[in-house]
Amino acid sequence: MKQDRKLTAGSQTFLTAVLLSVCGGMLDAYTYYTRGGVFANAQTGNIIKLGLRIAEGDFHACIRYLIPIAAFIAGVFCVLLVEHILTMKKIRYIRRSVIALEITGLVICGMIPAHESTDIIANSIISFVCAMQMEAFRAFEGQAYATTVSTGNLRKAVEYLFRSCVSKKAEDRSSAFRYLIIVSAFVGGVIAGALLSFTLSIRTVLIPAGILFFLLGYLTIRYRQIIRQEKQA
Repeated sequence: MKQDRKLTAGSQTFLTAVLLSVCGGMLDAYTYYTRGGVFANAQTGNIIKLGLRIAEGDFHACIRYLIPIAAFIAGVFCVLLVEHILTMKKIRYIRRSVIALEITGLVICGMIPAHESTDIIANSIISFVCAMQMEAFRAFEGQAYATTVSTGNLRKAVEYLFRSCVSKKAEDRSSAFRYLIIVSAFVGGVIAGALLSFTLSIRTVLIPAGILFFLLGYLTIRYRQIIRQEKQA
């Protein structure tokens, strides 16, 4: 159990949280600008648009939003299933497996041409992998956060900022600062994703894939260091 906690902590570094937030912002901008104005990360926007289309009686347009929502649900279910299977087999590569699957999905998206019919496929893949990321990476340094949305992170930043004003504790100020960095990383990812979409178009998705590839290598090295330290202890 002690080793399991250490292995889990390998994916809970602040750097991991920042890199995943950058990717989350980039993917939202990517799907919005190059894949038909759909938000593939968080499904609140798609659910709202779905409700508006239903109210307008435009049921054909509902498909554009229903499919990413269904893909998101499938992504969460997939992570829970993979986690269950790997845990039963005592395999500790759950989060790295998720990142590897996410990289594969993003590379596939980069090869799908931009068209109304194919955009649905690309958005579904991104919704699927973003759901996997959101479910697999839910904490950094023991604190809850989200990698594909910013509302909760912003709320936590303000909450800790208020606490720091009342308690005068350095750890509260530090937590507020870290949450603000994560929110800023997401915004930075949105800006970068938007600007790159204007020049690279559908190939923009390869940039977050590259960031995730770097993160995969980083986590692999970190896990090996943790296991080596555990054996030496």
